[in-house]
Amino acid sequence: QTKLHFKIILDEGFRIIDENKNEFHIYHSLFKRYIYCFESVNVLLSDFNIEKRYRELPISIVLRASLLDYLTTLFLGTYQAEKKFNPDSNEYKIVVDKLVSEQIRRIISVAENDKKTHFYNHTDHCQTVDLLKEKFSHLFDLSVSIDYNKPGKSLIYKQFDDIKSTTIRKRLDSVSNQLENISYEDVFYLYDLFSKYDHFGTASMFLEYVDIDSVSNNILGAIFYISEGLGFCIDLMKEEVNCKSNFDKINHEIALLRGTIYSKTF
Repeated sequence: QTKLHFKIILDEGFRIIDENKNEFHIYHSLFKRYIYCFESVNVLLSDFNIEKRYRELPISIVLRASLLDYLTTLFLGTYQAEKKFNPDSNEYKIVVDKLVSEQIRRIISVAENDKKTHFYNHTDHCQTVDLLKEKFSHLFDLSVSIDYNKPGKSLIYKQFDDIKSTTIRKRLDSVSNQLENISYEDVFYLYDLFSKYDHFGTASMFLEYVDIDSVSNNILGAIFYISEGLGFCIDLMKEEVNCKSNFDKINHEIALLRGTIYSKTF
């Protein structure tokens, strides 16, 4: 049943991606990430059984990334909701800028040891820095000259401004009374669980021996919540980016997928 719903969600998802392929925006990108996650999980779940339970490792790693996307989407959505009630507030723009700035810093900051590898080309690096400064000039302090060895110094927002999972948890806890019927605590639990698969250690070794039914329930639970995140992302695409694609069919199928999983798993 899950695979049948996946097929329609993926068909619609890739149609919407194709319709908006020339758009460059965080919500378009998040939407693509949700669809790519579902497509990858759909492939890995093909004939998934006790004999192929080793697939739980790549499935869990993919789901972990998408669960973080869910939390990020919900985090942004709380500020967007506040902006509706207080249009003069600048908080929503600030958190979006911080999120984008963090990713720019990750691109332009290169450790000294990494500069010694054959992958690094200083001329290309400088051109990348200049391009990003031009495209995202509002995130750079234009009064500070670019130091191409440490270009992150020119960004307005610093590393302590990064939107970490702890930042997201603190925010969601602070507005939890407004998140009725949104079980973000469960999403954090699954995110932490799948993080243990992603990082090798005693915990990841122990998880190899967990009952297969528990493994399946965790996977289905993650899909249930990620589907909700996809729905939130669609709302933001329509309201914040004014996306004109027709989302009726994919939204209907998301509801059916979540209903199917809920009735079988929860």
